[in-house]
Amino acid sequence: NSREIAENALFVAIPGERVNGHKFVKGAFESGASVALISEEDAADGIPEGKACVLVDNTVDALLKLAGWYRDGYDVPIVAVTGSVGKTTTKEMIAAALGAGLRVLKTKGNMNSQLGVALMMFELSDDIDIAVIEMGISEHGEMIKLTSTAKPEAAAVTNIGVSHIGNLGSRENIRHEKLDIIKGFPEGDNLLLVPGNDEYLDSYEKLDNEGISRVKNIIWYGETDRCRYRARNIHNESDHVVFDLYVDDGIVTDVHLSVMGIHNVYNALAALAAADHYNVDLKTAAAGLSEYKPMAMRGQIFVNNGITIIDDTYNASPDSMKSGLSVLWDKECEGRRVAALADVLELGDMSQELHRSVGRYLAEQTASGHKTDLLVTVGHEAAYIADELLSRIGSGDMAVESFDSREEAYEYLKSYLKPGDIIMVKGSRGMQMDKLVGMLKE
Repeated sequence: NSREIAENALFVAIPGERVNGHKFVKGAFESGASVALISEEDAADGIPEGKACVLVDNTVDALLKLAGWYRDGYDVPIVAVTGSVGKTTTKEMIAAALGAGLRVLKTKGNMNSQLGVALMMFELSDDIDIAVIEMGISEHGEMIKLTSTAKPEAAAVTNIGVSHIGNLGSRENIRHEKLDIIKGFPEGDNLLLVPGNDEYLDSYEKLDNEGISRVKNIIWYGETDRCRYRARNIHNESDHVVFDLYVDDGIVTDVHLSVMGIHNVYNALAALAAADHYNVDLKTAAAGLSEYKPMAMRGQIFVNNGITIIDDTYNASPDSMKSGLSVLWDKECEGRRVAALADVLELGDMSQELHRSVGRYLAEQTASGHKTDLLVTVGHEAAYIADELLSRIGSGDMAVESFDSREEAYEYLKSYLKPGDIIMVKGSRGMQMDKLVGMLKE
């Protein structure tokens, strides 16, 4: 940001979708920058005396290489986190578990892109023992750039879902691209943590990546027999999830999380496995994990005028919608349960079918006793959730309403919701369902 330049800073001019950073090179120099990376030669015209521009083919690629060079100056182990859903939560949980015994650097917010990962490398210092870096991808070959820059020695994969399937083509392709994270591993005592409950990762044969043979430690976590780190006796206590941690079939400790949902149990298992690998006592790590609190718009729970609101609006995929619904059903409720779901974006040609899969899931869970009193959908694609659900449930099992806009949905919900009710709100970031939450909190 050219308005936040420090004295003698390096300014990197990045051409964005809305704004081209090359327009701000002169302003950056006026604010104190001494050097700028540019890919458009005209940006160097008329620069002040004593300043310099470095012309490169691609400024983001150049920044990644510079970040990789800087990272090589620190002998700090890096744990990378990737997956289709739950990356940020898992990153935060791993940092909390490791932080019980080590000085931890973690990705700020969701700075998991090429730019974000590069910038996080410049946060490395002699004052930290270990770093937890989130890595998100949406294009072929992107993970190679991230892992080549950060050079992690361990990685946790949360799951293989359908996020960005419009770009990547299939879940098999997504799995392959995510597993490219291991190509940055050094030789030696490296570690790959994978969920044993994910159908695309639950066996060695499914870890189909040409680099897999160089991974020394592959450890599964979850509930299945393959998993070394297991959760048993999972239950809710006062709106918190509690479970017993088993390692190699022996109980180690009980774990209390401040959040709900089976997906968070799996995230916690990945965190505990990472802590154990880095010699943090598991009971101490579990205590550190209990201090984890959800970040904004990622499952935060509010009560307003007696109505409980689960704000899970940061982003969405069909899989994370199902996880969010499980929290809605698990949470204690004196009144009615309401789900407000908006479009999931970037699903390409599979969008209708994947939205319908959420409707099928709702119908199946309704039949098994998970009661939802009202489904509200917002947007053209989310309407397929409602359409599929209505084709499968009997009249009277659930009220279903579809709207084109947040404002229309709010007007309906305002007259429907009463004290004691609980509502879970979720949708892709582009749908801005956080604005609906804001309306409900007024």
